[in-house]
Amino acid sequence: MRYAHGIIIGAIIPGIIFLGAAAIKIAGILASAPTWSVYVNWFFISIILAIGLPLIIFLARRDFFREFIIYEAGGFGLFTPFWLFFATEISGDSWTDLLSEGITSGLVGPGPNGTIVGIDIRAEFLVSFLILSFIVGVILLRPSFIAKYSGPREIPELTALKESTVESEDVAIEAEMPGVAAPTTTVDSVATLREVLIELGTSDPIINLILNSGIGTTTELVATSPDQLANISGLDRRSAENLLISVQKKLWFSDI
Repeated sequence: MRYAHGIIIGAIIPGIIFLGAAAIKIAGILASAPTWSVYVNWFFISIILAIGLPLIIFLARRDFFREFIIYEAGGFGLFTPFWLFFATEISGDSWTDLLSEGITSGLVGPGPNGTIVGIDIRAEFLVSFLILSFIVGVILLRPSFIAKYSGPREIPELTALKESTVESEDVAIEAEMPGVAAPTTTVDSVATLREVLIELGTSDPIINLILNSGIGTTTELVATSPDQLANISGLDRRSAENLLISVQKKLWFSDI
């Protein structure tokens, strides 16, 4: 998912919820009729919307799930204060009064005899929540945070391209060098590669990412470009380049 698309999705979801609540309040004012029951229904619909969308993503595109969760949570955190202030203003109240007086019946909860009652949100709690919400939203929506915690993901087209490239490379090797076979991954080659990376001070998570990507020999690792290694391991390009240089030196000046 492109970063801009994720930000837009994260902003739209809380916007729908708060603007829906504002529309209910405006409709009640224009019709001079109580709209509490409508607001209660919208409150639960909003919860279903916030929870249901990630579930749909999980069932339809599981590889996008963690990324979507980060964008949605970050969007709620970052944009909730703005949408709350905007919805308050268009519904006839002042956002400054909101911060000084809190929200009357802003939440919904169980009451006596099985009834549903409104729960007031005190101004002190509201201000603290909005500040914390904004900070958490900024942290979650940082590109570096999303890249680190959304998990490695590869689009199907790229997977197919890599498979076809590998096949064509094998054919080319056989055509140009009939007596030379491509490097074969074995238990020993994986163990040797892991040992080399450990000796070079590479952390276990980085080693696991490299091995899980299909690289199983030191020869395959040396043949990998810095950009490819950075995409695989999550390292920055400079660190990936330094790691490749260290592995090459290890190969050249040792008996591996």
